Amino acid sequence: MTPSAPSDHTQMPTVAMVVFSAGLYRVALESRHVVNMTDTPSTSRYVEAANLLFQHTEVATQWLTLNDDTGAWQLGVNPPITLQAFAANKLYPLPPLLKARRLHPTLCGIAFEPQPLLLLDALALTPPTISS
Repeated sequence: MTPSAPSDHTQMPTVAMVVFSAGLYRVALESRHVVNMTDTPSTSRYVEAANLLFQHTEVATQWLTLNDDTGAWQLGVNPPITLQAFAANKLYPLPPLLKARRLHPTLCGIAFEPQPLLLLDALALTPPTISS
């Protein structure tokens, strides 16, 4: 009996992320939360990512459709917009000092691609409520 070549069962799991620009930053969220992408807002609830996350005024050119407890809403983003798979061990939680000073609670981590990439918790991401 000859030994067989060892199989590679140690492959690192990957996480599919939609990567986009918001203001001066590259940002990503898990792709499983993105339902659709359009070039104009098509839901009654929408907000530009740069404004929501960083209080930066920017006109979005693409709109990612997401869902929350109220239903569909859209997040305005800018190119380049890509779908990328990241090794799970390359996604890091925010260090305590950055977490304490983050501008928005949905900012949850960082990756390097090789430039810093801010990671969002899509489940915590929601547009501001409109008061009448």
